[in-house]
Amino acid sequence: MKTNLTGSEFHFLDKQQNFRYERKFTAPNVFRLDELENSVKKNTFLFREVFHERQVNNIYFDTAAYNDYFDNVLGVSERKKIRIRWYGNTFGDIKKPVLEIKIKKGLVGDKWSYQLKSFKLDNDFTNTTVQDVFKASNLPLPILEMTKMVSPTLLNSYSRKYFLSANNKFRITLDFNLLYHKIDKQFNNFKFVPAKDENKIIELKYGLSDDTYASAITTQFPFRLNKNSKYVNGVNSIKQFPQ
Repeated sequence: MKTNLTGSEFHFLDKQQNFRYERKFTAPNVFRLDELENSVKKNTFLFREVFHERQVNNIYFDTAAYNDYFDNVLGVSERKKIRIRWYGNTFGDIKKPVLEIKIKKGLVGDKWSYQLKSFKLDNDFTNTTVQDVFKASNLPLPILEMTKMVSPTLLNSYSRKYFLSANNKFRITLDFNLLYHKIDKQFNNFKFVPAKDENKIIELKYGLSDDTYASAITTQFPFRLNKNSKYVNGVNSIKQFPQ
């Protein structure tokens, strides 16, 4: 399957590129949260907790044919992911939402962020609602054109802890309490119980020049590097595609 990120869109993003590695690990639910935190803090790169724990919320977007989903499943080397991210409560008045375009090229990725106008997430939310938000948010024209081709496909939330190595070159995030909600472009009822994911996700992020040292960090984890996408996991939990 060919990626639906067009050449002109890649050209626009290439001019701003600042790629980095993002290594993901899935910790099965047999690992307690405190065990995972201790594993991070005992690493010889001396990770310390920074910032503060907070709830992360995302609305993911895709085409009607779920092109971005299938690009990820099939391992297409150049692909994208479109989402709106905010922190705090999942529903109600959404303050300071950010449109994020995540670009993946081989083993490295990049993320571009654009501040959006506030909106309300409740049962009256539709694709028309969010498209009006995009139009009112002064997005660059190539990004605005990209958003016209997609609609909401998944709502998720999770708790996140943040860690930074002593040399300030490596960041680790620890995600847990993952929830996946169905979201539709026309009709929504968020009273339905969301799907739960008992696994925990650890992600190691660092610049291209520091890849030589990354294995010295990851080999100390009691779990293996694996391909993981919250978007793919979420879609799989709420939707069944015909075989």
